[in-house]
Amino acid sequence: MPVNNQFPTIGNSAFVPNSNPISVIQNGGLLAARVIDISLTTSTNGASIFQTSGEWANIGAIKFELLGNSTSKENFPQGPIAYPLDNNIRKVPLINEIVFITSGPSRNIALEENSDAIDFYYMNAISVWGRSHLNMLPSNSSTSKNTDTVPKEDVEKGIENSGDSQVVEPKPGNTFEEKANIRNLFPNEGDVIIEGRFGNSIRFGSTAKQSKENKNVESPWSTEGQEGNPITIIRNGQSQVDLPLNNWFPIYEDIQNDDSSIYMTSGQTIPVVLASTNFASFGVDAIPVANTTKLFQEVPVLDPSSSLVELDNTGSTFDTINQEPDLSTEIENIRETIRKFQEQINKIKELEKLEEVSQTRSNVVREKQQINDQFTIIKNGEEVDV
Repeated sequence: MPVNNQFPTIGNSAFVPNSNPISVIQNGGLLAARVIDISLTTSTNGASIFQTSGEWANIGAIKFELLGNSTSKENFPQGPIAYPLDNNIRKVPLINEIVFITSGPSRNIALEENSDAIDFYYMNAISVWGRSHLNMLPSNSSTSKNTDTVPKEDVEKGIENSGDSQVVEPKPGNTFEEKANIRNLFPNEGDVIIEGRFGNSIRFGSTAKQSKENKNVESPWSTEGQEGNPITIIRNGQSQVDLPLNNWFPIYEDIQNDDSSIYMTSGQTIPVVLASTNFASFGVDAIPVANTTKLFQEVPVLDPSSSLVELDNTGSTFDTINQEPDLSTEIENIRETIRKFQEQINKIKELEKLEEVSQTRSNVVREKQQINDQFTIIKNGEEVDV
């Protein structure tokens, strides 16, 4: 079967050194390119990517070089600059990551009335290493692998290489710090997962019970609940419990050891170890000023078996459900609350008075006893209390 030469294949793509990049793009092909600079900071230098890519209007534009192909001025009359293909959902690439470049209409069609004007646009970075954290693939010319500063014969004689000799490591960016402890999330069937580069993620998953032989990869929330029930997990900062071992193994979210997380469940059981089992502090009796649900409870249901469409009064010019509340009822509720509060205050005052009277009576009895102890009257040969 003949191959359509307009379809991007190895034979007609930019992977072939002798292919013409402009021809590949015009034939609907994609260019594999390495990111060499990103417009993320301002600059007054006219040759900087910030200035050449359109300044503030195109933050996130990249400068690139093709894989196995020259990026000469003849190949790219407008310069090797590419813009994000989608500005609504974007993944900012890092230096030395690989992206696919495609072409599209340029703004110069309107600005310069040039109907043939095109610009380059880049897609998300390719997962060369299968990592959510970093996928650099630097060129051989950008790194130094030669650490031999002393001839081999001298090394065999016991003369060591210089300690100052170091491999030049490729840079992923100006502020990005590569970390070896960021691992991918383990996916289940049907999951939709958004992973950041820093151990932050959102999972739209479900209860996914595994068979007996696959229990070792079952998610911690799938032990209970109905199969397929949804669960949404927002996680910020992943657990480092079993590091530095198993750095390349994918993991599940760990509610106990992740930095912070939000779990929205549907019948699942989340294994949470409570920091405290003292629930006495939760026994607070808070009485609202007004019953805010009463108005909704009093709305009558005309026919519970009817659909919403059947119950909808299309001939009415006003909404019969969302009515303004009866303010007189709210005022009465407030007055009743104030009355009860005043009753409690009065009871407290009465108790205080009774306590004072009780204390006074106790003092009188005590003083009388003291007098009796000091003075004794003898009458008919018997002691008589005063």
